[in-house]
Amino acid sequence: MITVALWSFAVFLASVFAAVLAGITLEPKYPGKIRAAVWTAAALLAYAIAFLSYYINLYNDLVGILGLSAMVCMVAQLLYKGTWSTKLVVALMGCLIGNVSTFMLCGTTDTLAGSALGLIRESPYDTPNLLFFIGIKLVVYTVGAICYAKLLRKYIHNTIESVEGKMAVFVPALLVSVVGFYVINLFSNSNGIYPDNKWFFPLYLTVCVMFLVEFWMIFYSINQSAVAMKNAAELNVAANIQQSMLPCIFPAFPAREEFSIYATMNPAKEVGGDFYDFFMVDEGHLAMVIADVSGKGVPAALFMVIGKTLIKDHTQPGRDLGKVFTEVNNLLCESNSEGLFITAFEGVLDLATGQFDFVNAGHEMPFISRAGGDFEAHRIRPGFVLAGMEDMRYQAGSFTLEAGDKIFQYTDGVTEATNARNELYGMERLGEILRKNRSQGPAGILTAVKKDIDRFVGSAPQFDDITMICMEYKGGGKR
Repeated sequence: MITVALWSFAVFLASVFAAVLAGITLEPKYPGKIRAAVWTAAALLAYAIAFLSYYINLYNDLVGILGLSAMVCMVAQLLYKGTWSTKLVVALMGCLIGNVSTFMLCGTTDTLAGSALGLIRESPYDTPNLLFFIGIKLVVYTVGAICYAKLLRKYIHNTIESVEGKMAVFVPALLVSVVGFYVINLFSNSNGIYPDNKWFFPLYLTVCVMFLVEFWMIFYSINQSAVAMKNAAELNVAANIQQSMLPCIFPAFPAREEFSIYATMNPAKEVGGDFYDFFMVDEGHLAMVIADVSGKGVPAALFMVIGKTLIKDHTQPGRDLGKVFTEVNNLLCESNSEGLFITAFEGVLDLATGQFDFVNAGHEMPFISRAGGDFEAHRIRPGFVLAGMEDMRYQAGSFTLEAGDKIFQYTDGVTEATNARNELYGMERLGEILRKNRSQGPAGILTAVKKDIDRFVGSAPQFDDITMICMEYKGGGKR
């Protein structure tokens, strides 16, 4: 009876250790007195169940390893705040640390030191050796709890915060690990590998090293997932900020009858390097801009913000667009540590006369539809890209739009969209779909083009941002 009581208490200490780790990690839901009362009641019940189990069979650890672990997990769910997965992961992690510490540090120390001290005469379950084993456990668990609180707890808190408590994906690995200890213990007991057996020490040392590696891998995967989720969240915020910087309320300028304009951007990644813009320079002039930053992702998106802001700020009533791009180019060259560049097209429409002044910095040629006629590519000589070289001089051009004329501009993500056969969408197909939809308004034209691109590309991944803008001049403007 004394042997059963001492062995039950020795095993019971592992669950106390796991409960301590859970208690110092999780945020309490109830006052300390209530938690103490519930933990005490659970501890008494757990010890009684363990005692009964070992009284029936001293070599069956089903309750000692699995039953007591389940008790810790249930009480943690009841007494602490957080998602169920967070509480379960922390409780299972405490049980896993307790099992590894028991077998790797306590069991092996007892096997070596107990024999050397003559405490094991007939069996490891001799009373002197059990008391010695309990003492080892108290020392190991105390040191373990202190090290955990000093070194690991903050790391776990940061991980939980990073994944916003969504830790269900990590439950299976920890659950399998805890159950695995029972299975291994069952195997060793059924094959007579007890602490006095020569195979006991190498077996459990090997198993514990394996579980330590697994434990590290679990936390490494949790940390990597946390980093990935944090990065995804930050990219999502960046994407929302980027989208909010682009005009996205349509119809734009509903009070103006002289024109209709529509634009879209579909980034290849969470954030893109393309941008478009349109704004009133003054009451009689509308500016439209479309551009493509070299590269992808966050660096291109940040450079996009700079480029968009500079172009808009320097576009002033009556200013020559060539001089606008000349000044913007020099400013971009000053803040271009990443070696990026921008292809850009800007046009300013005189709403009274239809005169369309434009400047092209290495960008695609626009398509123009004259009064409901077919869209044709307007061949203009592009200048050098922005941010490519200082002191470049840009030349503005102009043509006149009549009522009913439309201008369509885009980035190379449209013509270079690629299908599964590695074929490019191309200018010819773009011109064809534009001509088929020439009678539609700007919004209808862009929708038709995007649908045609999607049909062409199919399941192939999108490699580049797809940005388009279309403006229809309706005439009749007055200053």
